[in-house]
Amino acid sequence: MKCAADYRGFPADVTITFETTSDWLNAMPSHAHLALLALLAAGVPTVAQQLEPEQASLLEQAREAAIRYSASLPDFLCTEVMRRTQDPQGNGRWRSMDTLTVKLSYFDHKEDYKLMQIDGKPTLLEFLYVGGTLSTGEFGTRLYSVFDPRSQGDFRWKGWTTLRKRRVARFSYRIAREDSIFQIQYGPISSGPNAIVVPYHGEVFVDDETHMVLRLTQQAEIPENFPINANESTIDYEFAAVGGKQYLLPSHAYVRTKSGKYVAENNVEFRQYRKFQSEATITFDAPPDK
Repeated sequence: MKCAADYRGFPADVTITFETTSDWLNAMPSHAHLALLALLAAGVPTVAQQLEPEQASLLEQAREAAIRYSASLPDFLCTEVMRRTQDPQGNGRWRSMDTLTVKLSYFDHKEDYKLMQIDGKPTLLEFLYVGGTLSTGEFGTRLYSVFDPRSQGDFRWKGWTTLRKRRVARFSYRIAREDSIFQIQYGPISSGPNAIVVPYHGEVFVDDETHMVLRLTQQAEIPENFPINANESTIDYEFAAVGGKQYLLPSHAYVRTKSGKYVAENNVEFRQYRKFQSEATITFDAPPDK
């Protein structure tokens, strides 16, 4: 088990997109593709002065819970179903791209993705070579990054609300560029003018009873002259059984990326959580239509 100080060993967030529909259809890496790597290696908050004492205490409890959560996640397997849509002209005419079924292994705080099916049919393609918009890092990385004190996050109180019939505290946050390790990359080269570190902001929804985060949103603040215009995501967390114990784990994720007129959306569902075993097997049923 890794402690908070050992966070650099956690996997990074990665979102990869291809610039054109033909790039996606080719489903192979090439010089023409658009790559967005969201590398979040450290996170966020010291308590903002704008918070009242009760709110600051709740935020601190949420931070401690998030750090414990990231350090104590068990090794597990699950099935990830990613439904991908696109709007090539940005005119609201959305169309389905495909549905990916992925075997996700989480071992020693590292994620491994094995693409099993495309639209319900077996495939030998590697996950990162399938093309289109892909995302990783929903397990531990993003949540820890928001609550790691090294990012000096600015938190503001947004009030109480209800999420999935539970009373939750809503906080907004922002991480300045000088404290950010959120890198946006255009193209295959991770250095030079097409790779920049950006500030980002979002919201966290903290359960009043458990002090655990039930929803996390994130939005990059990207300069106007950069080829990628926008990247935002939402992750919902719910309890799931792994090895006979209950853990708060991602249940759904949403990612939206924009480059020029082109817009891509991923709606991701995580299911069939189970304890990691070297010989474990998962049955991949065709995902239900939605």
